[in-house]
Amino acid sequence: MKKLIVITTPYFFRGEGEILSNLFREGMGCLHLRKPDCSRSALEKLILEIPSQYYSRIVLHDQFGLVANGNPYHFKGIHLNRRNNTIPNGFSGSISCSCHSLQEISENAKFDYRFLSPIFQSISKQGYGNGFPLDILWQASKTGLINEKVIALGGIDISTIPQLKDIAFGGVAVLGALWGQSPSEKEVNNIIKRFKSLELCLAIH
Repeated sequence: MKKLIVITTPYFFRGEGEILSNLFREGMGCLHLRKPDCSRSALEKLILEIPSQYYSRIVLHDQFGLVANGNPYHFKGIHLNRRNNTIPNGFSGSISCSCHSLQEISENAKFDYRFLSPIFQSISKQGYGNGFPLDILWQASKTGLINEKVIALGGIDISTIPQLKDIAFGGVAVLGALWGQSPSEKEVNNIIKRFKSLELCLAIH
């Protein structure tokens, strides 16, 4: 079964910590905590709303100081991006990065895993990218360039996951398909239902 990675919304919203905690309880295996330009205090406030037993499933996109020497957290890893592209000294967790071409996938093979995006038209970023032709992805899979260390991102939902069944991605990352247009504490049940639907779709494809 392919892995299901959840990416947070780029903004904070009311009830987010409780919803993330519920998703962990429902079996969420990996959360990418992405809050561009957030302050350390705001990010820590959200983190502290999540039971510490789940920190080993969290990957940071921002505020890498939280994984520097002497920090009280034990996160799964960090995700390199244009904002944060330096690995903290002494960091020993997983390291992932974002790629937007097959060439970048090849150049960054040293990392634990890589996101390739946008596979389809993005749900959360309207008008972002045209996606990759499926025959190109299939060929890259056949040659081993796309493998279990490459994660599909962009336009991933229950309607597009089946199209990837013959491509050797190690998993998919979701954002818009899970959170919808306006996530809030009132949406918790719907968000969990969407999470379960995505898990089921991955399991059967």
